[in-house]
Amino acid sequence: MKASYIIRNGRVMDPRTGLDRIQDLVICNNRIVDPQGEAVSCDHIIDATGCIVSPGLIDFHTHVFYEGSAIAIRPDFMIPQGTTSAVDAGTSGTANFESFYKTVVVPSTVRLKSFLTVYSGGQLDPKLCEDFNPALFNLERMERIVDKYRDNILGLKIRFSRGVVPDDKGMDYLKATVELADLLNARLGTALRVCVHTTNSPVSAGDLASCLRPGDIFCHCFQGSGNNLVLENGEIDSGVLQARKRGVLFDAANGKGNFGIETAKRALAKNFLPDIISSDLTNDKFNMPPYDKNLPTVLSKYLTLGLDLMTVLRTVTEVPAEIMGMAGQIGTLQPGAYADVVVLKEKNIPVLHKDWKNDTLQGNVLLVPQMTLCAGEIQFCQTDFWL
Repeated sequence: MKASYIIRNGRVMDPRTGLDRIQDLVICNNRIVDPQGEAVSCDHIIDATGCIVSPGLIDFHTHVFYEGSAIAIRPDFMIPQGTTSAVDAGTSGTANFESFYKTVVVPSTVRLKSFLTVYSGGQLDPKLCEDFNPALFNLERMERIVDKYRDNILGLKIRFSRGVVPDDKGMDYLKATVELADLLNARLGTALRVCVHTTNSPVSAGDLASCLRPGDIFCHCFQGSGNNLVLENGEIDSGVLQARKRGVLFDAANGKGNFGIETAKRALAKNFLPDIISSDLTNDKFNMPPYDKNLPTVLSKYLTLGLDLMTVLRTVTEVPAEIMGMAGQIGTLQPGAYADVVVLKEKNIPVLHKDWKNDTLQGNVLLVPQMTLCAGEIQFCQTDFWL
């Protein structure tokens, strides 16, 4: 067998298969392969001694409608951060989704899927607030867009915060969004999820979660503004626990203003772990400390908070791959999967993490990408790696 690359001597970690050992990873063309005892020749041997070899990271909550939204970044800028797949969290709406798809999704090296904001204009600018009044839903166009791009659109997005939805009508708006997803699913045979931005909600976390269906996304789950999922007595809101039992998914979706260190500490102390860890990257924080800078920095924060490495990797590989409908194709190193791979070094250096309240968390571990392969092609290599 002639291989394209062999990554040798690395600690290969794959949450989907439970693999965690020093071994070679063999790549042929755009796939990971198992030689099964066959002799392998290769002109490109990559020595990953002292490094972690992981499936390419999947950033499940980003904003990448570059040049279509004032908050967005170029998706391929995430490749040096080890991200090979991502989900845009509703930066576009029905009025501009096709522009987003044609100008960003199609030419992107990072594999992209999307949520569609139920407000037709999407998230255009921090100073332009969306209006989620159900009277403004463009059902006819939404049905056409979802049907045409059903392989890309994962679900509908609503921001559920004071100042974005009315305090007295917010729950009506949320319920209308869920009903809209149900209606489109019935008409089109789709399986649209609902993703809810929960920071500074006008209702309790439990009441909010009670509206969600199995597979829906409660994002910014560790936010520390207003009603959060940890009650004053330190217990997790019972409505949140019931939602998790029903199959509602909880995404950390950190962001700059959507994460509270104390909320996270108290939730983790009750063993309430996020199903997904994502960055919520926008251009006001991209690569800028001490908030969520990039996905590896966010993952390092959760290592500091006490999660083990395999658990952390699962939230950015196996779990989001399943939600994206690509289990076994991405988010894994099993033979036959796309060769989306990141080589990481776990460095012991001081790292300061902050939240929107300026509460701090002092860490001493940082995951640093050394190389990123997207579908078997090296798209990033750290200057001092593979010399």
